[in-house]
This record gives sequence, C-alpha cells and structure tokens, in this order.
Amino acid sequence: MADRSRRRFLQHGALGAVAVGAAFTPALMSGVASAQPPARAAVHPGAAVHPEAVGALPDQPFIAYVKDHRSGEIVVMVGEREVVYRDAELASRLARIAGSAKNA
Repeated sequence: MADRSRRRFLQHGALGAVAVGAAFTPALMSGVASAQPPARAAVHPGAAVHPEAVGALPDQPFIAYVKDHRSGEIVVMVGEREVVYRDAELASRLARIAGSAKNA
C-alpha cells in the first residue's frame, strides 16, 4: 500500500495550492482573466459566478482545485463563495504538475 499520511497529503496539497496560485497570478495581474467572456464560466448548484468580478484580486485567502482536467473545470473557493472556471490549458498544466508530484 502506498505511503499515505496526513503530513504527506498536506505537503502535496500545499504544493498544488502554490502551483494554482502561481498559474493564476500572471493572468490576474495582466487582466487577461477579466477579459474572459462570461460564457467560459459554469455554475454548480449553490455556486455563484460574478463575471464582472473575475480577475479582481481577492482580499482574503482562496483555494482552487481542478475538478476535471479533461473538461478544464477549475473550482475557486473564496470565503463562502465558489466560482467554477473553465480553462482546459491551465487544467492540463496543473494535471501534469500533479502527475509529476506522484514521482517525487
């Protein structure tokens, strides 16, 4: 059985969060994300999408995870809000990073 420990999980989760933050930062800083048409966003029941706010830098901690790398679905959680964003290229890059973490 693979070595599964809480510490290892948290270490890998932290690396994933850093990768997501690093991946989103250039787009957010350059305003590219704010130029995305609202049609690229999808909403899960109970989630809120505010297209006019996409690209604004949050003033509180946030976390993002790739829900489905094949469809490009990325979920960003800020406070009590959940925004679903679709970016197949970013999701694929993050999936490759996650895949390489298994070998580390």
